[in-house]
Amino acid sequence: MTVVSSSLPRSLGSAEVPGSTTAGGLSLPTVPVALPVRRPGVHIPELHGLRGLALALVVAFHLFGNGRVSGGVDVFLVLSGFLATGSLLRRAAGRELRLGEHYGRTFSRLVPPALLVLVATAALAWWTMPRGMWVQTGRELLASALYYVNWEMISGQLAYGAAGPQTSPLQHFWSMSVQGQFFLVWPVVVLLVVALARRLWISARDVLLVVIIGTTAASFVFALNLQAVDQPVAYFHSWARFWELGVGGFLALALPWLRLPGFLRPLLGWVGLGLVVSSGFVLDGGALFPGPWALWPVGGALLVLLGSGGRAGWGPRGLLQVAPLRFVADISYALYLWHWPLLIAYLHYTGQDRVDWVGAALILTTSVVLSWLTTKLVADPAQRFREAFGGVRALVAAAACVSLVAGGAVAAVTELERQDAVLLAAAEAAAEAAGPSQYPGALALSPTYGDPVPGGIAIQPAPAVAALDLPDVDAEGCIQDNVKTPGSDAALSCVLTEGPDPDHTVVMVGDSHIIQWAPAVAEVGRQESWRVQLMARRGCRLAAPVGPVDTTDKCWSWRVNALAALEQLQPDAVVVVGSRTSPNAPGDTVVRSEARAWRQLAEAGIRVVTIRDNPRFGFDVPACVESHPDGVGCARPRTDIYSPVNPVVTDEGVPETAVHVDLTRFLCGVRLCEGAAGNVLIYRDDNHMTATYAATLTGPLHSSLRMKAPWLFVDPMEAPPVRQRF
Repeated sequence: MTVVSSSLPRSLGSAEVPGSTTAGGLSLPTVPVALPVRRPGVHIPELHGLRGLALALVVAFHLFGNGRVSGGVDVFLVLSGFLATGSLLRRAAGRELRLGEHYGRTFSRLVPPALLVLVATAALAWWTMPRGMWVQTGRELLASALYYVNWEMISGQLAYGAAGPQTSPLQHFWSMSVQGQFFLVWPVVVLLVVALARRLWISARDVLLVVIIGTTAASFVFALNLQAVDQPVAYFHSWARFWELGVGGFLALALPWLRLPGFLRPLLGWVGLGLVVSSGFVLDGGALFPGPWALWPVGGALLVLLGSGGRAGWGPRGLLQVAPLRFVADISYALYLWHWPLLIAYLHYTGQDRVDWVGAALILTTSVVLSWLTTKLVADPAQRFREAFGGVRALVAAAACVSLVAGGAVAAVTELERQDAVLLAAAEAAAEAAGPSQYPGALALSPTYGDPVPGGIAIQPAPAVAALDLPDVDAEGCIQDNVKTPGSDAALSCVLTEGPDPDHTVVMVGDSHIIQWAPAVAEVGRQESWRVQLMARRGCRLAAPVGPVDTTDKCWSWRVNALAALEQLQPDAVVVVGSRTSPNAPGDTVVRSEARAWRQLAEAGIRVVTIRDNPRFGFDVPACVESHPDGVGCARPRTDIYSPVNPVVTDEGVPETAVHVDLTRFLCGVRLCEGAAGNVLIYRDDNHMTATYAATLTGPLHSSLRMKAPWLFVDPMEAPPVRQRF
């Protein structure tokens, strides 16, 4: 049996076709040499149809799956490993694998269509997306051009999400980055293995099998562990995904030696096809992959390959050879590239959160037409250039094109950041010059605020730069990121303000939702001569575990360390966010493990002050305000966010020594929680306040603390002792 190139003529009758194969949005390098799988002279038509089916599932689930993952990308990873490994070993063993020629063959196929779509995506972002999203899109465009966008998403703490106005138009490039990194590294590994085998006079295939088995097993174990503690990172992680490529490579080496009964192959093929098709309907891959459940689509692809060959019989070959699947497979790379940015641009242009049937039909039709044109007018000519001038020259041309697009992205991002800095500085100066009378912010929501809020002036900060309006503590680098590296679970803290002779010590502890209160708490501390400290780790609220802590979960070990540090420090108050709001479920709640930590502090004689959580919107508020200056559609009903009563007040697990600050009347109106108040933008994204607005909460917070936490405003020697009651 021979594996044919995916860039076959429209007829699948040829076993040797020069060109490249396309899988998972990436072209897979092949040579015009048959790969022996079972018997020479027979090809695998199921493979081409499987590719088309997997891509059709990817597109369908992106349009209608509401964030569910089809498993099609996992199938592409298997096929990539399968096709690349067999071809590379054969050519390396025959002394025909030259890296320059090989990379030229590979990237002359990958680069031109990808760069065309990246440039088009930049234009779509400029046309349809809010100004505030341009900088991040530019960074992702650069990372996509250089095949590291999966790491860009990890560093930006982005998670795989359903198509929506807040989703990156380049999210789908993560899988091409993983495969691109594989295509860069794997040829070198194969060459080293072959060189070692020659030196030791042993079989190169056997050595490569050992390497694949070892690395695939190590990758699978790594994926299991990382998926258990940080699934969003595991989803994009190259090493957590390698095992899917590895099992394909293993099958490419093992398949020629497998002798399956003829009657069994069709059964395996149908079972495998059923697993591939059903994966997205049965599993929520966005939350479960690349853990063990990814074996569902991966195993399905392996079974289809195992069941291939021989006479068609009653197997799935006939179904996988239908013309529509072959056509989709022929344009699969370009179709994978085009459909996602068109979908995101459509949602921005129409203002919809989800695509409707009419929009889906329009996006699908446009994607297919553009993909066919891209294949005919860009991909095929690029291959003809490589055939005419050689792989090395094609590689140089591809690198030059990448440099142009990457350089343009760097220049655009640099200029946008410069403009943002100028705009933000001008906004701060304008707000300071205008004073609180024109920009009262939270004070405008106070029932006692009698002055009219001036109209006709620009909102501050401008929505385009709201993401940059962070507390000063963000710039000082005293906040720990939610990473898994050794030492990242240490309970570090920094001093926000400290008078010459501070009367009290107040420690703010938690995640980004406590960090955003730093401008207000620090200003109160300056006025009252407190020592205000911040102990924060993104994504980790203060909580106490029930049993032993898994030390690989750095968030939980940080919590344990933070509690120990607080008990040793014995501050006068620990300020935390008390309740937790949701962008989807109505009412805010109290997390049991967090209340358990407050009780532990109370038992140590430390008072806890909770602040009720702010709204979470589920959409980017600055982008909405930028698109709708009148604010229409940029609000949520207050009853959809908050419970009728602050839940920390009534929850039985909360210690009675804790006091609770509720400033929701300064975040929401009577009926609606809006994106701006008193000419000040409240939010810098979908759930974090701007530092400008947080500063306007200083007065309300100061008053509430005087009433709720009076011991912070008296001489420590005169403060009454803490009474521990539960």
